[in-house]
Amino acid sequence: MARPNVTVIINDESFFVPGTESGASLRAGMPSQYGLIGAVGYTAERKSGVMEVDNLLDWISRLKSNDPVGSGASGDVFSGITTFGGGTFARWAAGPTGSWKNEWWAAHNYLQYGGVLIVGSTGEETAHTEFTVLQDSQLPLDIVFSATGGDAVETIASIATNRGDCIAVVSATGDATNADGYGSTDDEFCFSVFGQKRHLNVFRNLDNTADTTDDYIITSCAADAAGCIARSDKLKDPWWSPAGFTRGQILDVVSLVENPTNAQMDTMYDKNVNPIVTFPGEGTVLFGDKTGASSTSSLSRINVSRLFIYLKKRIGAAARSKLFEFNDAQTRASFVNAVDPMLRNIQNRRGVYDYKVVCDESNNTASMIDSNQFIADIYIKPTKSINFIRITFTNKNTADPLG
Repeated sequence: MARPNVTVIINDESFFVPGTESGASLRAGMPSQYGLIGAVGYTAERKSGVMEVDNLLDWISRLKSNDPVGSGASGDVFSGITTFGGGTFARWAAGPTGSWKNEWWAAHNYLQYGGVLIVGSTGEETAHTEFTVLQDSQLPLDIVFSATGGDAVETIASIATNRGDCIAVVSATGDATNADGYGSTDDEFCFSVFGQKRHLNVFRNLDNTADTTDDYIITSCAADAAGCIARSDKLKDPWWSPAGFTRGQILDVVSLVENPTNAQMDTMYDKNVNPIVTFPGEGTVLFGDKTGASSTSSLSRINVSRLFIYLKKRIGAAARSKLFEFNDAQTRASFVNAVDPMLRNIQNRRGVYDYKVVCDESNNTASMIDSNQFIADIYIKPTKSINFIRITFTNKNTADPLG
């Protein structure tokens, strides 16, 4: 028989929280098809099918919580310990696992940029699905994004189209040579992104449980592109492009699965697909700002599309205050006085070149008034993002004048 002894076991359930950006107020919706709320949601969230997360620390702490998990949450356990809550041990002490793993990482990657995340799923006590909950315009959203790509991407894109008040950031199909967007949802509300990134796990080391041969976590960059939009709103305004080296830097990248060549990027951009690209010595960036709209429209750029979404929300709120008022000169002047300062502020913040508001007897004619209609015509010249730069060097003789 062994001598008397004391055995001390230390279970490491700590996770590394990487440096994150903070302070973004943008609200992004992400549908969950694989039990994410069941795995890391709390009781009320599982019942409603809606989970709101404000920061990355909250998100990671949900793995360590010993609260119960839903019956549909699949995944491995840590060292044979049952992870279903009410006990002493963390839910998922080995990190995200099972069918919901990729969705968890998509949410994690978005939250690194500081935005607010709303996950939609099928609730235990509701009739809605992961898609219908996000389609409800009563739930305020600025963007929706796809977690893992796949067949549901077109459905996600249609959420933004049907709502008309947000942008869908979706993963493009194919590889770098044959990347393609989604033809049935090609409009100013769809933003297709090509790219997958490799990164470390929650312990900030290689993931020995990963399904890939190189032991890195591999996730779609659609969540990161959504994060760039959150960053752009925080640093500037919705009418600024989230692409490029100033606002489009991608966080937490070991390498890209495919780093597209110049020729591949040209092909993608012609198809309204925005590539994620690593430039040696400069980092990994979102390198495009095209929506699915026709290239002949200024709405083909995400900054212009989001400008009009912003105007729709703000000026629409001002218009609602005029419902059931009298359609007379005083009401019309009150509307103009409410709208003009908004537009002037946007102009001062470089969102529009010029604008004009017409709301008077010229468009509110007697017949319009008699039909109980109130008419306002607003003309906007939106500012444009730079997509092409041409620099010309001219070699001059020493004696020749410059210019």
